Amino acid sequence: MGEAARIGVERMSAGGARRGWLWLCAGAATIIAVTLLGEALGGGPQGPVSSSYATDSQGLAAWAQLLSQNDHPVVQLRTPLQRAQLDPASTVVVLDPEALLPAQGRRLRAFVTAGGRLLIGGREPQGTLPALLPAPPTWSTGGSTRDLPVAAGAQALAGVSEVASAGEGQWESTGGYRTLLAGTSGDALLLERGLGRGRLALIADASPLQNRLLGSADNAQLALNLAGGAGRPVVFVESVHGFGEARGLAAVPGRWWLAFALLMFAGLLWILARARRLGPPERMPRAPAPPRGAYVHAIALLLRRTGQTGDLSDALTRLRDGR
Repeated sequence: MGEAARIGVERMSAGGARRGWLWLCAGAATIIAVTLLGEALGGGPQGPVSSSYATDSQGLAAWAQLLSQNDHPVVQLRTPLQRAQLDPASTVVVLDPEALLPAQGRRLRAFVTAGGRLLIGGREPQGTLPALLPAPPTWSTGGSTRDLPVAAGAQALAGVSEVASAGEGQWESTGGYRTLLAGTSGDALLLERGLGRGRLALIADASPLQNRLLGSADNAQLALNLAGGAGRPVVFVESVHGFGEARGLAAVPGRWWLAFALLMFAGLLWILARARRLGPPERMPRAPAPPRGAYVHAIALLLRRTGQTGDLSDALTRLRDGR
């Protein structure tokens, strides 16, 4: 392969590598654009169980929206309970908390005794209720999927004749509490008792209030009744679902940081693809030797100009003429 051909091949290879980097940058930029667009449009259903932010089947976003549409101010509390300012004129909802510390339980108890309304419970409450109550009722898995108001419930839950649930929990003991909703087999779903000047409601299964079942039977009416009177604010405690206070850079979602990192990586790839390559210089092709006759003629002219036209000049002339 000639020198010029070799240089052409090397340049074509460099151009192909550069186009490969550019295609890689374009692919990374496309992925980032799709990610950011998904963030902007909200993505698919997601969120913690029984969170008012959650839009999946086990979230409470539909209940929060229902309350807003019926003139109940909705507050999503991200401040830790032990530092939160809770207005006794509101209803506080704590369902399926990840944990409940003793200090948080004392704060909720003080809120209820001051005149507030508290709805608490969900699955596996035996790990969280002791922080609020010294002797909470006994809870167990299972239960009826069809619950009806008892006599006390018929008075407290006006307009509710039947509640549909997923049958994920029940109260086995009800001592000291009024049963408001009970299954067809006698298991209790919703209990209530007075505590100081306020009311405490315990629900064994939050599924009737979740997105998946809120539109079934009289569940929506139950959700409105549990909120309290018209115009009463409802506070969904979200700090127990992992949502904390965030300010400044800490408020930027983690997935946004990932998108920024990918964007920076794509920019670096683009810079590498567009930057001038540094390396050993390309070898220049050798200058071909001049033709023999032209070379000899040039030497003869040079000698003639110097005036030294002796034997050497005659020999060069004969060489030029091919003699």
